[in-house]
Amino acid sequence: MEEAKSDLINVLSSLEAHWHVLEAEVVEINRDIDYCEQCLRKYGEWFNSPLQYLRELKRAKKTKMKEIIRTMESFNNNLQGGKKLVKALEKHTPVSVLQAPSTPGMGALSGGDDSPALFVGSCCTNGSSARRVINATE
Repeated sequence: MEEAKSDLINVLSSLEAHWHVLEAEVVEINRDIDYCEQCLRKYGEWFNSPLQYLRELKRAKKTKMKEIIRTMESFNNNLQGGKKLVKALEKHTPVSVLQAPSTPGMGALSGGDDSPALFVGSCCTNGSSARRVINATE
C-alpha cells in the first residue's frame, strides 16, 4: 500500500514538474516568436521558416501540457470516485466489522511424549485461532 502511495506521489510530482518546465519553455518560445515576427517585418521572408518552426514547437509543448492536465484530472476523478465508493460501501458494511482472511500458520511444538510435533492452523484478527497438533508419530 505504501509503495502504491509513493508511486502515485512520484508520478503526480513528476507530472507537475514537467508541466512547470513546459510552461517556462512556452513563455520563452512566445518571446522568440515576438522577436522573430519583428525580424520578419524588418528583414523579410528569411525569418518565415524559423517563425513556423517556433509556432509548431509551441503547439507541441502546449499539447503535452494539455495531456498532463488531462492525466492529473483523471487521477483526481478516480480519487473522488474511489472516495464515493468507499463511503457507499461503508454505509452497508463498515470495515471495522469485517474480518480479515485468516492467515495459515505453522510452527514446531514439543509433543506430549517428547516427540516432535507440528501445529497447523490459522491466526485470526479477532484473537482466536484454530490449531491442530500433529505429532510425528501420527
